[in-house]
Amino acid sequence: MNSRNNLAYDHSYSPAYPYQPQTQSHSNVRIKISKSEEKAVQKRANISGLVTLLLIAGFAFVVLLRGVMITEQSSSVSKKTAEHEALVTTNEKLQFEIDRSLDLDNVEDIARNELGMRRAEKYQTVYINIEQTDYVEKTAK
Repeated sequence: MNSRNNLAYDHSYSPAYPYQPQTQSHSNVRIKISKSEEKAVQKRANISGLVTLLLIAGFAFVVLLRGVMITEQSSSVSKKTAEHEALVTTNEKLQFEIDRSLDLDNVEDIARNELGMRRAEKYQTVYINIEQTDYVEKTAK
């Protein structure tokens, strides 16, 4: 056998019968649809199309409504956050004022300048010896 031959065109390997594509058999029976049935089918198709359209519109409405609700909640959270930050700042300022007003040097300054007070002299100081009658004893176990 010749090694240069191509077996693709060797007809000895092909089947004896030729290829015949299968054809569909057509019947001569015609299906006749009455006009009332055709109208009913058309009506069902219109109704199913309308129902499908309404369902899609309903889903779109729900999606848009949820988006609006999320946006409203987000803006509400932003407002509350800004309000919280303002209150924290106000509290820090008030705490600073309280700390400043309780400072002993500040209290002494207000007492001297605004109220006209002065420190007590040594002879005005009286010491009292208080004897404690109530006491607690702790014993070791």
